[in-house]
Amino acid sequence: MKLKYKKIILLTTMSTMGIGLLTLSLTHDKSEAMENLNPKVSMNSVYAKETGVVDNNDTNAQVEATITNEPLVTVVPTEVPTPTPLPVYEIEKEGYPKINKLIEDFYTAKNNRDIEALKALMTDPSQTDSQEDLQKKTEYIDDYRNVKVYVKKGYQEGTYIVYAYSEIKFTSINTPAPGLAKFYVITTDDKSLKIFSGDMDKETQAYYDQRDTDKDVVKLIDMTDKKGDEAIKSDEDLLNFWNNMDAASGDAGAKDAKAEKKKDE
Repeated sequence: MKLKYKKIILLTTMSTMGIGLLTLSLTHDKSEAMENLNPKVSMNSVYAKETGVVDNNDTNAQVEATITNEPLVTVVPTEVPTPTPLPVYEIEKEGYPKINKLIEDFYTAKNNRDIEALKALMTDPSQTDSQEDLQKKTEYIDDYRNVKVYVKKGYQEGTYIVYAYSEIKFTSINTPAPGLAKFYVITTDDKSLKIFSGDMDKETQAYYDQRDTDKDVVKLIDMTDKKGDEAIKSDEDLLNFWNNMDAASGDAGAKDAKAEKKKDE
């Protein structure tokens, strides 16, 4: 994804994260056994006579067991199970009206700067932005338009990875800018849907991140990039606004870097 549209995705997205294998090895030292036993009878032959268990590779043991009329029991190596890969699902555009409504409610609450409404949509309301932070994040945004929801099932039942395409109408700019946001949606104990806003465990986080490389998601990202390029080329005001955002984000990044360096010193 191009750098500029990485930024628009960040702009449109609220923090929503916010077997050991046991192998049994059996070895038989036939050369040592031959030094201590009759050359025609190996240690495995004695073991076969006493237990009835025969190694298929030991001819002496098979003969000895046959002579004594004891049943032959084949030793089968234990197979180690291969870990089953986690399932990966295709993007679906239809069939999730409740998720669609959840995402629409999210954008409506964000448009209205309604903190309480946003909290009601989150698994952990304490992770919702403060009124001041939300105001800063949406300072130049008039509206989110043409919202389209794309859903991937998560590997755990009742979980979903949601990509939301929207077109952002910035203040005093006629052409809206395409953006793509990502959410992790879960089913709660009372069967309602919430946007996950806590810390994911490592396995879930890895699975969540890896979905961005799925072919259907890459296609969706590329589509957003293309629409973004077209929007910027068609509206000089949007281009100038974008360049100013680039400069502002660069200054902010430099300040953060200096602060971190000073802290380390």
